[in-house]
Parts: sequence; C-alpha cells; structure tokens
Amino acid sequence: MMMHSESLLDDGPLAAAPDAALARRFRLWRAPDGRRQVYSVYPVEEAPDYPGAVALAVREVRGRRVVMWSGPAGACARAAAAAAGAHEIHLRILPEAASGPLAPQ
Repeated sequence: MMMHSESLLDDGPLAAAPDAALARRFRLWRAPDGRRQVYSVYPVEEAPDYPGAVALAVREVRGRRVVMWSGPAGACARAAAAAAGAHEIHLRILPEAASGPLAPQ
C-alpha cells in the first residue's frame, strides 16, 4: 500500500463510451510504463469489496484527479479514502488474481 502517488497519471474519462454517464463511470490511468489502465469509479461509500482488485483513493486537486492512496479493495480502501479526504475510489479488477470468482463479497 502506498500513500500519495505520482506513479499513475490521470488520463481522463473513457471517451469511447457512447453515453456520457457511462463515460464518467470509468477512468483511464497511465502507468509508469506508458500503458493505459481502465478503472471503475465509485463514490467512497459505495466501492464494492472485490477480491484481488487494486483500489485507488482519488481526490480532485485543482481540476485534476490525484491518487492519495492505493492498495487492496474493501474496508481498508474505504477507510484510507476517508482519512485522505478522497472523493472517489477507482477499482481495477485483475483477471489473473488467484482469489476465485470476481464477485463482490
């Protein structure tokens, strides 16, 4: 787990989505290796507990989204987001996770 992170850069909403509401539901982040990663966006209190998912606690700072914390999804992510003053939790579900079915707990 890390606190404030500059290793991921906000790459904006998912522009390919045909519906504006759907576009706001997903966010692109650019990793240090240049790859773009798609994350699902949730209000802090609504973020589900997906086993094996990576969670980002995100806050808007001067018009851009900034990662304040990253780590496992679930109660830990919601607590860290609240402590950091984050507005959203972004989740990336890792398909290679050996934690079983990708369903909220």
